[in-house]
Amino acid sequence: MRAMFLRGRLQWGLLAVTVVSGTLALFFAQRNDSGIETTPTTVVTTTSTTTTVYQPPITYVVQRGDTLFAIAENFQVDMQALMTLNGITNPDRVEAGAELTMPPATGFVAIAPSTTMLP
Repeated sequence: MRAMFLRGRLQWGLLAVTVVSGTLALFFAQRNDSGIETTPTTVVTTTSTTTTVYQPPITYVVQRGDTLFAIAENFQVDMQALMTLNGITNPDRVEAGAELTMPPATGFVAIAPSTTMLP
């Protein structure tokens, strides 16, 4: 008998909480005292255009004693891009008098490939 009483009180308590919270939710949903304006706003989108100025490619004639690494470092270009653009497969075989076309400067300073030292 006592179990029936607790069960009934629990159910009535849950029902009361549900009714009260529902009533409060409806009450606050209908009030518009938040101070927030609900007027639509206009969004302006602007576009910008850039003008690209054509610059002819820079060429360099290899001098005696030049290395591909030093040339790439001097012009601040990627050594691999310099090799690819000029069809060079071996960076140690650059002949004096060869005319190299420079890739666009990226501000990247070429770094020599790492070598492994024997113990």
